[in-house]
Amino acid sequence: MRKILLTLLLALGAQVAQAQTTAPYGILVSQNQGTVDWPAVHEENDLDFVYVMATTGATLTDSRCETNLSQAAKAGFAVGAIHRYDRHYAAEGQFANFQAAVKGCNMELAPAVYVVPDSPYDINVKRLDLLLQLMEQAYGVKPLIMCSPEAYLKYFNLERYASYHVIIVSNGLKFPATRYSIWQYTDREQVAGIVQYVPGLKLHPTYKVANIKVK
Repeated sequence: MRKILLTLLLALGAQVAQAQTTAPYGILVSQNQGTVDWPAVHEENDLDFVYVMATTGATLTDSRCETNLSQAAKAGFAVGAIHRYDRHYAAEGQFANFQAAVKGCNMELAPAVYVVPDSPYDINVKRLDLLLQLMEQAYGVKPLIMCSPEAYLKYFNLERYASYHVIIVSNGLKFPATRYSIWQYTDREQVAGIVQYVPGLKLHPTYKVANIKVK
């Protein structure tokens, strides 16, 4: 019986390892990567999706947001956009900034809201929740919440956020110990067609790109 159990555990471990290895991959690009050769990125890399940094707060727009969104989609990628939340600005202003930046772009993936706590202050949960609601009303799908494992445990490990997909930013070799749908496993991925290092993304082994698409 012990031998049979050991065999089953080894087989399960092998299946999990294979799932982790074959999970869909993506990248996150911003103005930090400069000019991107999107046809080369599509042709020379085994990537399944792309997220583009779009806006921060109510006033800042990534200088390459529109170009990256349109050209990545044209190259054949499923594309989504990220807004970096700033607790100092009203949710309506932040939403308006994001919506203006991505207007006319073909986004197949649900938008994401990147929450970086302004330690030692809180994140203004009421304001963030309103922004999440505005995103959902506009795009017909709950936005992804993007954060560190520490921020997840402090703010989002609650029942009311259980239906949100989560991007965990945890650069390193260990898989996140928290719940996640996408894992940013590095900020120094090398991708053909992009000169600068780029953050690498990996879907959870049980998810497909379809799980994070706009309905």
